[in-house]
Amino acid sequence: MAEVQQMMAPSPWQAFNSQGVLRIPTKKNARTHPKVDTSPGLKLGTWNVRSLYVAGKLDNLTQEMERCKVDIMGLSEIRWPNSGQCTTEKATLYYSGNNQPNRFNGVGFIVNKNVNNKVKNFVAYSDRSALLQLKADPVDLNIIQIYAPTTDRPENEVKQLYKEIKELMKLVKKREILVVMGDFNAKVGQGRVTDVVGEYGLGERNERGDTLVQFCQEEKLIIANTWFKLPPRRLYTWQSPQHTPDYVVRNQIDFLLISQRYRNGLSGVKTYPGTDIGSDHNPVIGTLKVRLKKLRRAPRKKVDMNKLKKAEIRAEAKEEINREIAKIRTLPQPPDDVGKTWDRLKNAIVTLQIT
Repeated sequence: MAEVQQMMAPSPWQAFNSQGVLRIPTKKNARTHPKVDTSPGLKLGTWNVRSLYVAGKLDNLTQEMERCKVDIMGLSEIRWPNSGQCTTEKATLYYSGNNQPNRFNGVGFIVNKNVNNKVKNFVAYSDRSALLQLKADPVDLNIIQIYAPTTDRPENEVKQLYKEIKELMKLVKKREILVVMGDFNAKVGQGRVTDVVGEYGLGERNERGDTLVQFCQEEKLIIANTWFKLPPRRLYTWQSPQHTPDYVVRNQIDFLLISQRYRNGLSGVKTYPGTDIGSDHNPVIGTLKVRLKKLRRAPRKKVDMNKLKKAEIRAEAKEEINREIAKIRTLPQPPDDVGKTWDRLKNAIVTLQIT
């Protein structure tokens, strides 16, 4: 029998006749394939901190953020009065509260100092909802943080919250990335619901969960922390003070929602039960594949003080400022923040013909 000659399969770098393939010379350092984005992305999360109105708690929060390498953390129930921002050595806190003496509710964002220069706008809507807008590539990023009423509160308060969210969503362009996150005080439960709820929720859905699912269906959002297969300890976001090994009371009531068209940009969404800030909630944290862009601020207009030497310009400026003060006094809800009042007066001044 004739001996069968065995041949090795040709190398992908050789022709079928084992001759080396002549390669067309390319320009030095020319890229022959698309660039792969290897950036780590933006790490963001949401956490009900059960009050920041305690000495040292803001520093504790900053340390936990740094340990978990979080860039932006949305906060529920911070209980700070009024609204504004507070800058520390490592981060900036944007907060939205109320002027009630007993200090309750309150939402906000704490932003890493390396990311803060990408923030283009903060809207303190109420003590239950706020919006943070950032300059990003390929489209801008918008994050709404909420704190929903607890189950003992009347249903009209829940309806008011969803109305506020929709009002804030009007400030977001359709092509931009939208994230809505916070303590929804709702249970969506285990089991998939269309493209909104994934298979890996926790527990059983309640009435508030039905409301949340319906809202997501209407606004084309997905509940991100139900789409990742994880052990239960990385799914639950709240643990009852009465919890014991024999009496398990854990729920998934804090959620991170994102626009359906950008769902693939969000990964690794899970809770971090090891974090400690004196809260019965665990933070929900994920990574968003987006590149933030440094915000280029327009040069600040300067007032030409020499023009105020002219009597007619001085009189015009005085009249305009008095008009603005009168407008502020007649507002149904005048600003309770001195900074906001000053911003309105400052804008009135710089828009005069004295710049």
